[in-house]
Amino acid sequence: MTPVDPCRIADRQVCLATRDLSRAVLRRLTVTAAGIEPRIKTIVATQTDGPGSYALWRLHGDDGRLLLQFDLLKESGTAWASLTGDVSFLARLADLRTHPPGYFYVHPLPDPRDIAIPLPSNPRGLAPRTIGPLQ
Repeated sequence: MTPVDPCRIADRQVCLATRDLSRAVLRRLTVTAAGIEPRIKTIVATQTDGPGSYALWRLHGDDGRLLLQFDLLKESGTAWASLTGDVSFLARLADLRTHPPGYFYVHPLPDPRDIAIPLPSNPRGLAPRTIGPLQ
């Protein structure tokens, strides 16, 4: 049984194009993240002051273990700029109000400002510890 597409018939082509673009951004995110730290499997970002602007917050391994947590009051640095840009772009593409979590490869977290992006190299998706409060 194929899942029901949440897009209206009139918007189906736009949704498919957006999903293809999201998939391409996700692939680039995966390559960039692996180039910086190969153990990154889930990226958690939080919305900043600007509309559609996100900052890297936490990076998790495939077992849900926290690999790195960023100080949200400081700039993450030039090494992370490309990753941050792709996360912000992917988050802007994802319309989490009208599409189910993961439809555009982005998952909402309990705080509406936060999102999680499990990378394709993480076949289990979000680890349970990435959803709850910091351990």
